[in-house]
This record gives sequence, structure tokens and C-alpha cells, in this order.
Amino acid sequence: MNRNDSNEREMERLLEEHFASRAPSVPPTPDLWGALESRLGEQDPKPLWAVLRDVGTPVDGFRFAPALAATAAVAVVAVAGGSVWFAVGSSGGGGIPAAAPVVGTPTPLPAMMEAADAQDSAGAAGEEESDGVPGAPGIPGIAGVDGDTYRAAPTPTPMAMMAASPTQTPMPRSPRATPTPGARGAAGAPGIPGVAGPDVLQEDSRSAGQPGATTFQDYDRQPLTEAREDNVSTFSLDTDRTSFQLALNWARAGYRVDPASVRAEEWVNAFDYGYAAPTASDRFAITSDLIAHPLDSGRYMARVAFKAPEVVADGPLNVTLVLDASGSMNEGNRVAIAREAAEAIRRSLDADDRISVVHFTTDVLHRFTVENASPDDRHVIDSIAALAPHNSTNVQAGLDLGVELADEMRRERPEALNYVILMSDGVANVDATDPFAILESTSTPDDANPLRLITVGVGIQNYNDHLLEQLAQHGNGWYRYLFDEEQARATFRRDNWLALAAPVADQTRAQVTWDPDAVKAWRIVGYENRVTSAESFTQDRKEFAEVYSGAATTVFYELELHDDFRSHGALGQVELRWVEPESGRGWSQSTDIAGGGQVRAAFVDPLLSLGAVVALTADRYSALDGFRESYDAGRDLWTLQGLVDGLQSELGHLAAFNDFAFVMEALLRGVPYASQDNSGYSR
Repeated sequence: MNRNDSNEREMERLLEEHFASRAPSVPPTPDLWGALESRLGEQDPKPLWAVLRDVGTPVDGFRFAPALAATAAVAVVAVAGGSVWFAVGSSGGGGIPAAAPVVGTPTPLPAMMEAADAQDSAGAAGEEESDGVPGAPGIPGIAGVDGDTYRAAPTPTPMAMMAASPTQTPMPRSPRATPTPGARGAAGAPGIPGVAGPDVLQEDSRSAGQPGATTFQDYDRQPLTEAREDNVSTFSLDTDRTSFQLALNWARAGYRVDPASVRAEEWVNAFDYGYAAPTASDRFAITSDLIAHPLDSGRYMARVAFKAPEVVADGPLNVTLVLDASGSMNEGNRVAIAREAAEAIRRSLDADDRISVVHFTTDVLHRFTVENASPDDRHVIDSIAALAPHNSTNVQAGLDLGVELADEMRRERPEALNYVILMSDGVANVDATDPFAILESTSTPDDANPLRLITVGVGIQNYNDHLLEQLAQHGNGWYRYLFDEEQARATFRRDNWLALAAPVADQTRAQVTWDPDAVKAWRIVGYENRVTSAESFTQDRKEFAEVYSGAATTVFYELELHDDFRSHGALGQVELRWVEPESGRGWSQSTDIAGGGQVRAAFVDPLLSLGAVVALTADRYSALDGFRESYDAGRDLWTLQGLVDGLQSELGHLAAFNDFAFVMEALLRGVPYASQDNSGYSR
């Protein structure tokens, strides 16, 4: 086939996809013709499409009717008369089947337009249904961000019991046009590599912009490490989910998600993978799996998961609410969210519990301070209801008094668990503004019953994620983000809050030791600000995670294995260490990783596949602003989009999955479509 014939085929594919994604706005424009030529190169002699392009150009200021241009474009398809190929390939032959090429018959233009009209109508209906309702379009409610509100899928019927060989044949699927997030559908159809896609997506990203005055910490990604040089990986467990919640809220608001805001471990841990509970109340359930890498035929992925036991919170609680009453809380519905969350916590407490309340702005607003009161005390109710924005933000002043009141309650009621809960946008601009300086000024002696600092973030613009995340991590607590009042009520309803307020392990950390005879090289996905030295593993440290009742933590590794890795049995060992909250006693637990060297078949467990896709999506997207390894982050993201589509039939009933698919499409708005160089098809 000569070069012109090849490009006629490519042009036909591009036109077909363009009209399928942009109907009923059918007429091609000079921009479209130019895009075709820029994609295919100038031809000599001119192919048919270029001749038609010239016919459709202005003559003495007169342009032929758009219908003529559309007819010309369809004529190209008719004359070419070949098959149309749709491909969203994989850059490797990994273990999760990619969306494979499917040969299809060209769809007549009227049918394409009817399908597009139906899709547009469905999209409009979805937006209308979701107006004012949190969640992805057409997905009611906020269920889906915290693991406790995500129901795991029932045991699925495998989509394909495929051997997990790195060279397996991808599973074919029919091409599916994916709806665009929210009201931004005019920007094109992410997921369909159409002619107008890359340019329009980039333009949409620029117009969406990002919220102003947001603060994130962009941590360096973990490198691929040769196991013979260093075979030990040590990290704190992580029970936060905030990074994904932030991305979901940004996507709903039409903003481009900031790559620096993405912490892969928090994306992975936002989802419930249906892990079995441990068999003993004083032990974790530790599981591990090995799968072929979804993106790279030369690598594998290992999953190590920790499931905490379920315990019943039957002891009293001391809770101190530290509420941000600064002027920046006036933006959006921040005050309403914080007030609703505080009120939900108050309502969840029993008569045996105690609560204190602090409002802070430039300084503490003492007229609203309530000390060591019953949850039903009228002063508590009135103080929460009175939350309103005022002046500057002195987080240190608020926490200083909050910790002081909490310490007083702890001394009076040593049998109670003690929580200080900061609700803020994190924009500290008076006194200490650094998390470690604030913690130093508010520190109290560590003992068997520590104060646990929980941070709750609200808002989009003018938001300091770094401050709130670090305060919680080094304050022996956890960090949540709330994007509306409904989520505030759900997060702090009584059953959920009592589970979150029932710690089963303090200073929880894990250490993985790889067998260098089986593992050639390894890389942990995410956990950049949780990774610590091997020497610190035996030390009890406050910044190591508090793990609450029933919490699950998942970590993925990218691995290069020796050819004979199966002959070595387990790939390594994992050890977990923690401190028992009640007694202060240290515990340890260990087990093999992927014993027997068995590689799990792809899609036998769709939730395992989802976890791998979520981990890689977050990791690659966070790499867009500078980090490069041996992969192309943009190309990997487009391949992962196809894998998300492939999971739809198994997991589409879960609000969690639909939230992730929604965020995935929003991410790709700022990522130009990258074709696969090694798809096996001629250009």
C-alpha cells in the first residue's frame, strides 16, 4: 500500500470518529482539514480529502454551504470504502486486558447522528438529574469516597479466565463513547481519540484553569531500585482518602486537577476492595497478590493489603472542636459544611461523652468557647450554630487553646479517648503558619492515651492541603476532606464516627523485604511522604499511622522479576508493627508475599484490577509536571482509560467506580491523546 492509500485509511478513521463525537455539529471546517493535514503530512500528489478541502475553501469571500462540506467529507468515507478501525491499545502486553482493536463496518452518517443525539440527550439528562446532588452525573449521593460507604462488588463472574501471561492476547471489546464530565461536554469526548480531541482538550484545560491560592506539597516520586543494592521498603500505613476526594471535587467544579495534589496511596485507599476481616481481634489480615503489569509486558505488580480488626467502641470520648471562623471561610459553603460536620459529631456523642468548642480567627473568639460540657448542653449547640467568618486565620491560637482544653478533659477522664478536631481551609496567615511549628507549640507529652489530632478540610480556592495533611500525620490522627453538607453528615454519622473514633493500632508501619534472587528491581507506588528509613522501623514514632476499626490499607509495587522467580517461592516478606492503644504494648506480625510465585489471572478479581488501575492512574498523573522514568505518563494515562472502560460491566453498579471513571475523564482533558507506537498496526 502506498503512502497515499495508507493516509486515506487513516483520514477515514479520523473523520468517522470526529463525526461520531461531534454530531450533530457535522460540518467540517478549515481547522478540521488543517488538523488532518497536520496529522498526516502534506501529500504529493494530493489525496482526495485534500482536493475536497480545497473545494470547500472560500472563493471571493463566499464559502460553500456547510452541508456541502459535510457531504464532501462523507464522500471521502464512501470512496475509501474500507473498514474503520478503533483502537485504544496498551503500551505492553500486560496482565489486565486492554481495550483491543475491533474491526467494524462504517456507520452511515444518519445513524451516527442519531446515536450522538441520543448520547447528548442522555448526558443532558444526567447533568439535570445531578444538579445540586453530589456525585458523578447521574450517580446520586456521595457514597463512594470513604471505604466504609463503598460496598464491594459481589463475587463476579469473570469477564475472562485468562492466563496472566505478559504476552497474552488482549480481550476485544466494542468501542464505547464515554460521556464527558459534568457540563463540559462541549470540549469533545475524552476517551475517543478524535481529530478535534487533543486541541480541544488542551484548550478546555486552559479555560478551566485551577483554583487560586491552593497549597500542595509535590513530593519526589520513588525511583526503581535494584534489589541487590537495597531490598528493604519501609513505610507508614495511610488511612487518609483526602487526595481523591479533592480531585473529585475539583473535577465536579470544572477545574483541572493539580498533579501536585495527587497522592497515589490516598487514591488507592479511597476504595473498598472487599478484603476479608482478620480471624483474631488482636491481629491484622495481611494478603498479597502478584499480577502482570497492565502497562508494561516486562514488569509485574504486587499488591500488599492490611485489614484491621473490627472493634466496638464502648469507652467514653473527649472531643474538642476547633472551628475556623476566619474571613476565608466566607467563600462558597465552607462555614455551612464545617457547621454541619460539627453538629453531626455533637449528635453522635452519648451522655457519657464530653465536648469542648473553640472558634478562632485572628485570635480566639472567647465568647464562643465552651469547656468540658455534655453534648446536649445548650451552650454547645449555640456555639456551633454561631460559627461565622470574621478576620484572619491564626490556626496556632485555635489549636493552642483546643489542646489545652483537651488535656484538661484527659486529666479529669483518663479512661476516655481524646480527639482534637480541626475544621478549616488551612490558610494560616497569623503567628505560626508551618505545620511543624504549630505542632511544636501545641505538643503534649505522649503517654498511653495520647491526644489525637484530626483535620477536616473544606473549600477549593484558597486552600492549604499541605498544612492540614501534615498536622494530622504528625498529630497521631487522620485527615478528611468534605465537599458538601451531605458528605459532612455521612462522614460523621454515629456508626461511622464511632468506627473512626475506635483506634486499634497506633504508630503502625510496615516493612517489605524483597528476595533479590526473585526480584530484580522494585518501586513503591505512592507513599512518598510515608516512606521512612529501615532503621526507624523498630522505633515507635508519633507520625506513624493511627489505624481505626476495620480500616484497610493497600500498597502496590511495580516489579521487575528474574526469569526464574517462580522457583524461589515467595517474592519476599512483609512485617507489620504497631502499638496497642490501650496498653502501649508493641506488636509485630509477618507473612510471605505472593507465596509460590503464582501470578493471578487478570479480571478474575475486578476489584484487584481496579486497584492497580487507580494506583497507576494517580502515579502517572502526578508525574505529569516533571518526573519521567522509562514510561510516557500521558500515553499510559490514555491506555488506562481503556482499562477503566473494560471494567465498566463488572463494576459499573458501584458509585465508587463511577466516581473514579468521572475523575479519570476529567484528568484526560489536560492530556493530549497519545497513540500507541507498538500497537502492531500500520500507520
